Amino acid sequence: MITAVRSTVVMHWGFRPSLILPLPKDAFPKTSLGKTLRRRMRQRLESGGYDDVIERVAELTTRRLGGHTPPEGETERILAEIYAEMFDTTADRISATAGFFDLGGTSLDILRLRRQVHRRLGAADLPVITVLTAPSVRQLAARLDGGGAPGGSGVYDPVVPLQTGGEKTPLFCVHPGVGEVLVFVNLAKYFVGDRPFYALRARGFNEGEKPFTSFEEMVECYVEAIRARQPHGPYAVAGYSYGGAVAFEIAKALEAQGERVDFVGSFNLPPHIKYRMDELDFIETATNLAFFLDLIDKKQSLDLPAELRPLSQEEQLAHLLRIAPPARLDELDLDLDTFTAWAELAHGLTTLGRDYHPSGTTRSMTVFYAIPLRGTKEDWLANELRRWDDYTTEPNRYLDVPGEHYTLMGPRHVAAFQAVLRRELDRALEDADRARTTGRSWGPPGGDPSEGP
Repeated sequence: MITAVRSTVVMHWGFRPSLILPLPKDAFPKTSLGKTLRRRMRQRLESGGYDDVIERVAELTTRRLGGHTPPEGETERILAEIYAEMFDTTADRISATAGFFDLGGTSLDILRLRRQVHRRLGAADLPVITVLTAPSVRQLAARLDGGGAPGGSGVYDPVVPLQTGGEKTPLFCVHPGVGEVLVFVNLAKYFVGDRPFYALRARGFNEGEKPFTSFEEMVECYVEAIRARQPHGPYAVAGYSYGGAVAFEIAKALEAQGERVDFVGSFNLPPHIKYRMDELDFIETATNLAFFLDLIDKKQSLDLPAELRPLSQEEQLAHLLRIAPPARLDELDLDLDTFTAWAELAHGLTTLGRDYHPSGTTRSMTVFYAIPLRGTKEDWLANELRRWDDYTTEPNRYLDVPGEHYTLMGPRHVAAFQAVLRRELDRALEDADRARTTGRSWGPPGGDPSEGP
């Protein structure tokens, strides 16, 4: 929770608090009118009155991260110093095995890390995916020293471990239609110490990787990777947008293999995606990708396709980059070649979705609904999202979350969304365990399964 609080402050206000101290209610001195005596608390902090709390938090954090492993070698030592500077601590407190995101790193911090690695170690083009797949000092040092494949080990593994701590059932989240998992980085921070959070990344981003040729191949690959990471259930899977349909198919496949799937989530997607996919030609997909990446605003995403459609594909993509904020392009390590490859991969996923027709059933689902791309939230829920009821054997739950389709996990809404998601995960998994021991149905408790946050 301390890491989640720190990450929220960074995302909302742009600075990282040097200390977060959990204090009991009676530790806050009040005036007779009930106002907190902040000056008195500051004086106590500066005089060492909270040193015992600071030390307990540091010890707890070290234990949660698996203890302390000292860095070895020059590269690990320099990376530990970089991590320490970023997370406002000392290098001797940075364990070589503690993950960048477990320590409190957010998507905003990846750019800072890349710049520091360039300045201190001379690695000019550290890819974002390397940070995602090798987040600890030791892992990142091995990649830098060994000259491994920029995107990872050279062997495609769709599972990106964004958070590995916690004893609860892991959550596997499937990428949206752009194929990438950066959208989950800030969400995963709220699961530190609670449950592992794994994201599934599409094939085709790294050099030599061939994109999936069918929806079925993608699902089969993801199921195999999930079971390699977690051999047996109970499982919890979810998908954002396009990924909701993939998560549904993953759940069906796991259940067909005799495994328990206690939670299946769809983040604002109905079962029938073909109609939306049919609307998306290449430039529509590219502008949606640009909007998704904060390269353009919503109005531009709606107006630009018609304006750019007469141009060649290269001219279309070059224009999108030309009007994008330079700092954002730097943060994402985007140039015309990488953006072109990404847009083509996203267009390929769109093409696979055109042939997708939902069939069969899973036990039940939780559908998180936000303001849709068009129309009202009420119509979206009644006429589209509730069609998931045709593909489950037990009642579904429909939970209202703030934000729009592309912003429900953005900085403004992620704190509210994670609270709804984590509460629902706990409820679903606990209810499934209770049902298994009592022999009753696994459906949600009595009453209308539609709720607000």
